Amino acid sequence: MSNSVLLGQVPLVQGIRESGDAGKPAAVAAEASVQEAFAKIARDTARQIAVRNETMAPTQVVRLDN
Repeated sequence: MSNSVLLGQVPLVQGIRESGDAGKPAAVAAEASVQEAFAKIARDTARQIAVRNETMAPTQVVRLDN
C-alpha cells in the first residue's frame, strides 16, 4: 500500500482564474504568493520523484498484444 503526499496548495485568488481565462500561465502571475505556490509544488514534486526513484524499482513497461 502506498502513501499519498500533498505536493502543494494553490491559493484561491481571482488572478489564477483570470490568467487561465487569458491563456497565461498562473505560475508567472504578478502575485508573489501565486508564483511561490507553483514553485513550491514544482520543488516538492521533483523531491518526491527523487525519493521514489531511490526507494523503488524502475517502472515496468506494460505491453498489450492483440
